[in-house]
Amino acid sequence: MHWFSVEAEIVRMTRPADPTPTPQPSLQPRNGRAALLGVAFCVMVASWAGFRAMAPAGQSDTPKDDAAQDVQTGSALPLRMVAPEQAAQALAASGYSLKEQADILAAVKRRDLRLLAMPIYDAAGTGGTVSLLCGPWHRTVALAATPTTVILPIAMAGSVDIVGLSSQGAAGINSGVITAFGPQVLPPLVTGQHLHVSVIAQ
Repeated sequence: MHWFSVEAEIVRMTRPADPTPTPQPSLQPRNGRAALLGVAFCVMVASWAGFRAMAPAGQSDTPKDDAAQDVQTGSALPLRMVAPEQAAQALAASGYSLKEQADILAAVKRRDLRLLAMPIYDAAGTGGTVSLLCGPWHRTVALAATPTTVILPIAMAGSVDIVGLSSQGAAGINSGVITAFGPQVLPPLVTGQHLHVSVIAQ
């Protein structure tokens, strides 16, 4: 009996003790905190949306100056083409420098360019000054009732920019062009505004 008792005691002492259950952290506080954060975020989003909805219609972060925006004509203007044998005479009265005249005339002889005549005039009697940009060439014209013919070196078709240089008040700069089919009034311009005009040889 003594040996059985000792053996039982040894078995009891060598058996691993039952692991003590590790207390699990409570998830309730974290879940509660996440819920509160979610509610706060929703409130912030709703407040921002309400502020945007109350903003005046058409409000933009970057203000735009509508008066300075460029405009463009709807269709190409047909202009009279200067005959190649009359190119030198037309260029002599064009206002281009002697070097520009020589360069343009050489391009005309190579048939790289054609000369188009654009008579431009004051369409509203308000006057004004414009600059006509055609590739690397430009001409400045003081508008008057009598048309001023500007010679445009261009291919068979192309474009010219008419830029407003003077301030004519609310009326703006009102110009017109004599096309192959008659007078064509152009949209009014303000200082610094560009009018993109497509032109074609007629």
